Amino acid sequence: MEVRPSTHVRKAGSVPAGDQPELSYVVNGKADAGTIRAVKKAIAKAGGSVVATHSRIGVIVARSSNPDFASTLRGVKGVQSAGATRTAPLTPVSADVGKPELVRAPASSTSRAPKHEPLESLQWDIAAIRADKAAKSTPGSRKVTVAVIDSGVDDTHPDLKANFSAAQSANCVGGVADTARGAWRPYTEDDYHGTHVAGIVAAARNGTGVAGVAPGVRISSIKVSERTGLYYGEAVVCAFMFAADHSVEVTNNSYYIDPWMFNCENDPDQAAVVEAVDRAAKFAESKGIVHVAAAGNSNFDLAAKSITDTSSPNDTTPITREIDPSVCLDLPTQLPGVVTVSATGPEGLKSVYSNYGLNQIDVAAPGGDASQTPESPAKDGRILSTMPGGDYAYLQGTSMAAPHAAGVIALIKSKHPQASPRDVQWRIKAQADNPGCPSESSGSDRADSAHAKCTGSEQINSFYGYGIVDALDAVTK
Repeated sequence: MEVRPSTHVRKAGSVPAGDQPELSYVVNGKADAGTIRAVKKAIAKAGGSVVATHSRIGVIVARSSNPDFASTLRGVKGVQSAGATRTAPLTPVSADVGKPELVRAPASSTSRAPKHEPLESLQWDIAAIRADKAAKSTPGSRKVTVAVIDSGVDDTHPDLKANFSAAQSANCVGGVADTARGAWRPYTEDDYHGTHVAGIVAAARNGTGVAGVAPGVRISSIKVSERTGLYYGEAVVCAFMFAADHSVEVTNNSYYIDPWMFNCENDPDQAAVVEAVDRAAKFAESKGIVHVAAAGNSNFDLAAKSITDTSSPNDTTPITREIDPSVCLDLPTQLPGVVTVSATGPEGLKSVYSNYGLNQIDVAAPGGDASQTPESPAKDGRILSTMPGGDYAYLQGTSMAAPHAAGVIALIKSKHPQASPRDVQWRIKAQADNPGCPSESSGSDRADSAHAKCTGSEQINSFYGYGIVDALDAVTK
């Protein structure tokens, strides 16, 4: 059952006098011109303004200071759902586990085609999924682009600039795509998340720093996080639609849509966000895009009958609510058609923080785990990748696992450019290597330290889905 904070009751359709907080809304209706025109008129009458119209999927983004705006629009003919995407933005939220540890002044190789990047010996993750061996066969096609939907990417980084596609990049914060040069970049160097993710996908093999999983493919940046660090639904709708219109093959989504960790379909506001994002994701998929998303860092069993969420809404005051996973979704992670990725550490075990769940996880990939020990010469169980300003740093999280899978999918698309999103999904699952549920003797007590229980078979289980992704198989099979 969902617990909701109290609200003021007003006469439907009335616009209150005085200053009220302006919120953002999604209004979902029939995707025809007549309905859209009528709904726009209704939005104005209810005291709202239209920010963006996605006519092909019947989604309108609006703003209003009328607290009854959503309930009024739900009564308009042709409107199927409407709801606020936020409460009141206040505090930032981190999408990774722990703060970055910078690796300063990386060495550069004098060779134009080095066998290994200067910092590659510290990247246990690249060898773990055989991406180093895959690169010897093919680094991936320049015709394949992975869009990093995130906090922005520093495209001036020496390991990223050669592979960056400005023509496929934008800032979607607020719900409208801004393609001005540099709009896709982080606000500050403290907004490092998207840049770290981008390096995992496609840091170039150029004799500098680190290596990406698919070092020959293109990357783009679609910024969706506000200055508060929050990722709202209207920005993600914009991002999926922009990717669909700009020939992107893969999107990486290492976040959940704020302010609710789970959006529940039995709540009218949250249900509207689910509907809007799902429509945009499906539209992008119809254009051939494969969506990849992080499973989350709360060690939740996403297949459980009930989950206690104490962190939402994270833009005002959180409340404790027992959510039913059958009607409450982690967005965009649990949308149909999205490749959901759990995290592993250097010992090949589920990372202690990673969400899991039978029939909820599709594949697993290295996300890092400081409690697991990598083989020498790697010194850290976390993931080393690019940072704004030309730096490198260690981070861990399912945010780091997802781009490993996105990179492998980019390699699959490079070899099989005509493969549909469904075909690509089956290929990455078939090529994955499943270790099966760990035994106690394998050190699974660390993975089970927060009462995580692996269930399923050696072929499909709750920790690893179909298995840990394999980059070499992606380019050879």
